[in-house]
Amino acid sequence: MSDLLQLVSFFDTTSLEEMSRAKLLNRVDTKYIVTPAVLVKALSKHIDDYEVLAVNNKVNLAYNTIYFDTDDLAMYKEHHNGKNHRYKVRYRQYEETGDKFIEVKEKIKNRTAKQRLRIDRFTYPIAKGLECLVNDCTPYDPKQLEPKLTTKFNRITLVNKKACERITIDLDINFSNEGSETYSLGNCAIIEIKRDKEDVYSAFARTLKNQGVLPLSISKYCLGTIALNNKVKYNRFKPRLRKVERLIAQEDRQLAMVV
Repeated sequence: MSDLLQLVSFFDTTSLEEMSRAKLLNRVDTKYIVTPAVLVKALSKHIDDYEVLAVNNKVNLAYNTIYFDTDDLAMYKEHHNGKNHRYKVRYRQYEETGDKFIEVKEKIKNRTAKQRLRIDRFTYPIAKGLECLVNDCTPYDPKQLEPKLTTKFNRITLVNKKACERITIDLDINFSNEGSETYSLGNCAIIEIKRDKEDVYSAFARTLKNQGVLPLSISKYCLGTIALNNKVKYNRFKPRLRKVERLIAQEDRQLAMVV
């Protein structure tokens, strides 16, 4: 982690105001999961290509996300079953600014669209004044949605200086459920490359590919649900889950050698 933060300190910075000019609320996403060493090696080649988001002089920003689903986990099942049109409903808080939102993510094939409303506080169940977003943007009844998973992590956001591309790097990822069970990804990072079009060239994606890192399509919601709920079906995710577990074990071994 210290090596990554030291590297990021060499990047030019950008602000929330500047970044909001290209919100990328309708986009194409590509995800990866990597160890810190791989991440630092890849990023070191792109110091001049990206700016890093800084809020109150911090670049490693804390996020708190609460995912909703039906009692029988219909949204999780849609993802697991490979449905091309699926949804996520969540609360999200940006710890540094205190901003809170209710968000709906809609995935249609390879495109992701996000709608959101600013809120004052998290309410359970979803407050009546906020039900309109769920009603308008999903086929779900907001009264049937329950908080199922909490995800806390720190995020570094990079903005391409020349293209409509953003990279998020999620670190210190921890999951908990309504039963207070927890699961951590340790030092592994989830990278997401966000572009307005699939054919927008990403030099960083090319660097990852050259290092043998291939995309790994799995959401934090699904990953946390699998880790904390031994009753859910996850056959389709098994190869990806095994890769995540191998990376965590690899990083744990390296840390043990250092200690």
